[in-house]
Amino acid sequence: MWANVRATCWGMITFLVKRQSISYRRLSREIERTQWLSAQELEAYQLTQLQRVVKHAYETVPYYTRLMNRLGLQPSSVQRLSDITAFPVMTKDDLRRIGPDIVSKKYPPWCLRTAYTGGTSGLPVPVRRDLWSIAREHAFVRRQFTWAGLTEADRCAYLEGRTVARPGETTARYHYYDAAMKELTLSTFHLSPATVRTYVDLMKEYAISALVAYPSAACVLAKGCVDQGLTLPLRCVLTTSETLEESRKEFLTTAFACPVFDFYGSAERVCCIAMCEKGSYHVAPDYGLTELHPAAAPNEGCYRLVSTGFWNMAMPLIRYQMGDLVRSSGRACACGRAFPVIDQIAGREETIITTPSGVQLGASAVEYVLERILQSMYRLPVTAGRVVQDGPDQLTLEYVGAEGFQPVHAEQLREVMRQQAPQGMRTRIRAVQTMERTPRGKYLSFVMTEHH
Repeated sequence: MWANVRATCWGMITFLVKRQSISYRRLSREIERTQWLSAQELEAYQLTQLQRVVKHAYETVPYYTRLMNRLGLQPSSVQRLSDITAFPVMTKDDLRRIGPDIVSKKYPPWCLRTAYTGGTSGLPVPVRRDLWSIAREHAFVRRQFTWAGLTEADRCAYLEGRTVARPGETTARYHYYDAAMKELTLSTFHLSPATVRTYVDLMKEYAISALVAYPSAACVLAKGCVDQGLTLPLRCVLTTSETLEESRKEFLTTAFACPVFDFYGSAERVCCIAMCEKGSYHVAPDYGLTELHPAAAPNEGCYRLVSTGFWNMAMPLIRYQMGDLVRSSGRACACGRAFPVIDQIAGREETIITTPSGVQLGASAVEYVLERILQSMYRLPVTAGRVVQDGPDQLTLEYVGAEGFQPVHAEQLREVMRQQAPQGMRTRIRAVQTMERTPRGKYLSFVMTEHH
């Protein structure tokens, strides 16, 4: 009870900032309109926002003041979207090196909050956000919720990076409910076949309409429901923060009998890619200016994301390279929006398997291998799994067996690995009690060990 009271008290503050602030209400109305602009109108809108960001960065951010003076640039230098290429591309390493000089001097400390970039490749980097940007970010999140058919009155359950109880703590409460935001938070770290029924009962008790989750966590819950004969009526599932392979999407759609909407974003607040009601990924041009740069071998056919965010003015990032890859064919979507369409979020650029013969498989090829392995796993009594490259010529499938797992299933997993692994790679399987998670509670589908 007291956990719910505390959550609701904090939720009231969050509610005021995210849903009652002028920043949220004003931008919500604006992006409800901009989503239906023509491509030409969207370019004009982007240019206005880009000029505003560049002017603000020059006048209030020490790093950009020095950079632009050194390059001979002024805010007036940006007259077309293409003019932004006069700025260098920035990486996470650059961001780490620049430090506090990338933060705007306009905002007092009391209205700044700190988040951190993803830490799967190198140490996380602090990202400063102003309170108004938090409200604006929520406006874009809620727009996709609207695409999914949800309103602010619908209750949602969350299985992602929110901390309820410390990992490994077995005597604690694994959930809390925020009545102000209408959000049931469930502990991702304590989700297992043994707790699935409890989680399902809680979601029914609180009349949850939608699940917002990491794809891996949503699949553990879905697998538990299927294996234990539990039904969980949902309007939709919204996934984020991990790659959503097609097999995972199909499995979730079948298990929960509802559509799945995926979302791509980042702590840096520069790029937003959201799945619409027609199932297409859209880059949101009213969120930022995103350039697609062709990737080098072995990631031919993919594009790097290089983005300039429009809405976090405490730490504006111009031409920031995310390190993620996408595939795009330039097709249009039946939803009627002129937003660019992304065919696939292919994963991290540094995700590469090198075979003993020297052939390199890039992120998209690795995702294809993982997709085939995961697709086979969902047919077996396996709770979770991941592929580990723990040697220059070896791939290991780590898995958590569910109730009913038999030696015949282990042999089927061995056969899957033998069939799907790249030529020349040795394969094996290894049963584990629990799947290792990141500090934010994510599962990584593919891991390279340090001694590899």
